[in-house]
Amino acid sequence: MERRNISVERSDGRATLTLDRPEKANSLTGEMFGAIGDAFAELDEDGIDVVTIRGADGTFSAGVDMSDVPEWGAENPLAVRDQLESIHDTLRAIEGLDAPVVAALEGHVLGGGLELALACDIRIADESAQFGLPESEMGLAMDLGGAQKLPGFIGEGLTKYLVMTDRSIGAERAFDAGLIEELHATSEFETELRDLEDDLASKPAYIHGLAKRQVHSVRPPNLDEAMQQAIHHAIAAYQEEETQRRVADFFEG
Repeated sequence: MERRNISVERSDGRATLTLDRPEKANSLTGEMFGAIGDAFAELDEDGIDVVTIRGADGTFSAGVDMSDVPEWGAENPLAVRDQLESIHDTLRAIEGLDAPVVAALEGHVLGGGLELALACDIRIADESAQFGLPESEMGLAMDLGGAQKLPGFIGEGLTKYLVMTDRSIGAERAFDAGLIEELHATSEFETELRDLEDDLASKPAYIHGLAKRQVHSVRPPNLDEAMQQAIHHAIAAYQEEETQRRVADFFEG
């Protein structure tokens, strides 16, 4: 499967989806999220044992590409809502796949890239990985589920720290906090990733699917409602003059 800025390679019942936009540190566009959603729909139909999502050239993703954001002011808010809801649908497709989904994390794991990783079942990182949520620097509100899901991984305090300060944390602190499940030296990362894939693929996919349903059943009952609210918060934040100034400064700088 080949799509613009996304590639999917399949072998022996396994799939690796690569974010392939290295010139932009694999920053994510709406088109890329749509392609990811389409790929997961195909994988769901065909049956697969394990899926790994990773980034090209040693970095996962620097976040959502900001180039569309300045256009929000000129768009109907409902059109912006529809764009963000389609991204939420992609994240749900990842979470809903019976087969386990592994996020292989290197380099930048920022903003929407971190939120994409949170939709995966297991996160394995090498020591180069850096985790952060830079949206606040531009006056933008979280809109892809990070603020709703992160407390379940790392607690309210560290979630607020990441959201409010614009500071990143390294892989070791992320591992200690519970954000990632495995941390390895860069020299060992590929071997450990293959071992994890082998382990997961050795079990029936339907057992993993049942496990996901059981684990997800104890999530806060208002999670979907809160993520929907986040979309409206994001739209409202962008209407602020300060946010529009900060976004303009980002592009001019």
